[in-house]
Amino acid sequence: MKARIFFYLIIIAGIVSISACSNENKELKKDAQNIAGVMCKSLEAMKNLQTADPDDSLLIQKLQLEYKKVESEMTALYQQFKTKYGDKTNNREFNERFRKFLNESMLDCKGLSKEDREAFEKGTK
Repeated sequence: MKARIFFYLIIIAGIVSISACSNENKELKKDAQNIAGVMCKSLEAMKNLQTADPDDSLLIQKLQLEYKKVESEMTALYQQFKTKYGDKTNNREFNERFRKFLNESMLDCKGLSKEDREAFEKGTK
C-alpha cells in the first residue's frame, strides 16, 4: 500500500515538474520573441541610418532619434528580463535555451543580412 502511494506521488511530482518546465519555456520563448522584435527594429534603424543620404541632415536626425528610441526600448526590455529571471541568467542551461529561442525568433526578421541569417540559423541547432 505504501509503495503504491509513493509511486503515485512520484508520478504526480513528475507531471508537475514537466508542466512547470513547459510553462517556463513558453514564457522564456515569449520573452525571446519580444527581445528579437526590438533587436530587429534596431537592425532596421541602423540599416536606414547607414543608407541615408549624408547631406539630408533632417532625415539623419530623424533616423538617429528613431535609433535612440529603439535603443532605450531595448535597454528597458533587458532590464525587465534581468529582473524577471534574476539568478537564472547566470545558469548555462537557461542561457542556452534562451539563446536558441532568440535565434529562432530572429529568423523572422526581414532585414537580416545573409551572413546574420546564417549565424542565427546555426544558433537554432
